[in-house]
Amino acid sequence: MAVYAIGDVHGCLPELLVLLARIDFRPGRDRLLFVGDILNRGPDSLGTVRFVRDLGDEAVTLMGNHEARAVMGMSGRADGSFQSHLGVLADAPEADQILAWLRGLPLMHRDASLGVTMVHAGLYPGWTMADAFAIAARLRAVVMDDAGLKMLLAGFREPYAEREPDDTDEMARLRFALAVMTRIRYCTPEGRLVWANPAALAETPDWVPWYRIRPLPEPEVMVYGHWAAAGLTTGGGYYGLDSGCVYGGRLTALRLDHPERPLFQVPCPCYVKPEIG
Repeated sequence: MAVYAIGDVHGCLPELLVLLARIDFRPGRDRLLFVGDILNRGPDSLGTVRFVRDLGDEAVTLMGNHEARAVMGMSGRADGSFQSHLGVLADAPEADQILAWLRGLPLMHRDASLGVTMVHAGLYPGWTMADAFAIAARLRAVVMDDAGLKMLLAGFREPYAEREPDDTDEMARLRFALAVMTRIRYCTPEGRLVWANPAALAETPDWVPWYRIRPLPEPEVMVYGHWAAAGLTTGGGYYGLDSGCVYGGRLTALRLDHPERPLFQVPCPCYVKPEIG
């Protein structure tokens, strides 16, 4: 059995199928771990969701910021971006089943046999790994609960907190965790989260990628996505697999069960030209 982590697909189903053919993915033998953002921006969000969902237990898909946006939109908090890119999900005949599947996506995944942990965007520097998994599990349970989801979404908006709220307000901590795990990129060396536009980095050279202050013990590996502007990133036990597929870059797979952890990529046409985010 081979185990592959797949970078942000963003609705680019044809490229995903080409990549799976290249790695000779075989259902029933191999396993796929998607870092999240399998939908939005690209040409076929609905087809991609249907394909990945139909893989069943042969795939794990993390909740990214675009899955979270789909959950919000399909749960009644739709914005213009949802209508433009993801309204097709709400119009699908099986929309209720798709929403239930999206709400059940985990925020983190760990394969102890491979020493691999996955998250869509990143982790708060102040969390231990045990802290992160505990709050990820609680957040997933709240998203799957109708009343809990309503409370969570009622106050989920920018500006996001720079530090974790205290434990007297669980919902505030869960909103913070949702923002961190699906959206974070930068922090200060002291661990304060930075939510400003990455274009401002040139004016604030002290910002660092979140993982720079979370060293991993060998042979542990952490895989994430979300950061198309940074491109494919490796080193220090961290693998950033968002290689800008939907922006005319590449779609990336990382084989996790192989000792050398080889990378596989396929080129992608440029579907959209918005600001990368």
